[in-house]
Amino acid sequence: MIAPVEKNKEYVVDIIDNGFSGEGIAKINHFTIFIPNAIKGEKVKIVVVKVLSSHAFGKMIEIIDPSNKRVGSDCQTYKRCGGCNLRHIQYEETLKMKQNAVQSLVDKMLKNRIKVKSVRRHG
Repeated sequence: MIAPVEKNKEYVVDIIDNGFSGEGIAKINHFTIFIPNAIKGEKVKIVVVKVLSSHAFGKMIEIIDPSNKRVGSDCQTYKRCGGCNLRHIQYEETLKMKQNAVQSLVDKMLKNRIKVKSVRRHG
């Protein structure tokens, strides 16, 4: 399969989902692109930084249409550090994302036999 994207080329994409680590997921001609710091529902301009046979990785250049779940980070070193990857998303939304990630793993391993409960804020 020839990838429909090229390294170092810019694209405008819609983020259709978030991956297991919180990265945004977009598709161009059914070809998956992972974009750190993008949120489901956003339209963003990206540059493709790596292309593999089955998927690619992009870097966000501009947020064209931000998600209403996007928040400013409460950490001055968030963008440089790399120690956490969801601080730009509303906390309640991150709980839903984590619940969905666990449910997805349970569904694959246990064939939908267990329903993962909602995660609640502590404190």
